[in-house]
Amino acid sequence: MQQFLQILPFFKKHDPNEPLLRVENIHLKFGSRPILQNAAFNVEKGTIVVITGKSGSGKTTLLGIISGLLRPNKGRVFYRGHNMMFWGDFRKSYFRNRRIGFVFQFFNLLSDYTAFENIILPASFNPFKMGISKRAKEMVEYLGLKKIRNQYPDTLSGGERQRVAVARAIINNPDIILADEPTGNLDDESAIDIRNLFKKLRDEGGKTLIIVTHDHRIVSIADMHLHLDNAILNTVSHDEWLSIIGGSMGPGIEIIESGEGVPHVIEKGAAASAKGAKVAKKAPAAKAKSAASKGAPAKKPAAKAAKGAAGKSVKKVSSRSK
Repeated sequence: MQQFLQILPFFKKHDPNEPLLRVENIHLKFGSRPILQNAAFNVEKGTIVVITGKSGSGKTTLLGIISGLLRPNKGRVFYRGHNMMFWGDFRKSYFRNRRIGFVFQFFNLLSDYTAFENIILPASFNPFKMGISKRAKEMVEYLGLKKIRNQYPDTLSGGERQRVAVARAIINNPDIILADEPTGNLDDESAIDIRNLFKKLRDEGGKTLIIVTHDHRIVSIADMHLHLDNAILNTVSHDEWLSIIGGSMGPGIEIIESGEGVPHVIEKGAAASAKGAKVAKKAPAAKAKSAASKGAPAKKPAAKAAKGAAGKSVKKVSSRSK
């Protein structure tokens, strides 16, 4: 009965004026090292929020605080207006199982379970399991996993495994999906596939996603962009972020837009050098063509030139012998 009373607030109607998630003045230190200083932001339902920053800056730690796995030294996190700092372990566990979905960089699928069994695993801890099998089958169709549902993780590509991991994250129909470098271990094609899947979950499913990433493709679909640097969390625009990462890479680096509108980091002058090389290759041919059009004498082919030189030598030798 006491445990039920802990989770009772989850079933109350949500105040529409309250953001889905509110982070207020979070401070955290590891020893004497500050990790987060006065971090604060709101997350609205049906949005994608990305968090960028250098490796080891505290991005994953922030996800841990949002999920209730870590407790800050100071500050508060509100879910639907409820202060998570007052919750007990049971309520936090229920929150993570029912209201939060996790997606990891290295998939974390159980190798002895099929794709379908991995997907429904979180539901086995759900006390309200009615309709889970039906929902799992619908999800498999929705995410395009029907052909691989009975395969084991070792037989799947990286992109397929991550799609299974996303399905597992949303099997309990959570309000928030927390993703930690979800494309960090994928090739370009698979990374674009996961980006499109996240966009679909937001646009069609109304899901809220908070994504830690270095991937420009994920950043390009964000509704809000937070950048963590030296323990300070700031909201940045796309152009500001490109300026930040461009500056941190040194003066010899520039960022260009690809065909998809996704930035790529290149060495300054590399594009111009490549273009110059192409022009240089074309130049001799163009010069020869220009010379021919002006009536300039064309060079003799190598074989004819050699034959002519040999003939002249024979004539010289003959005249001497006479």
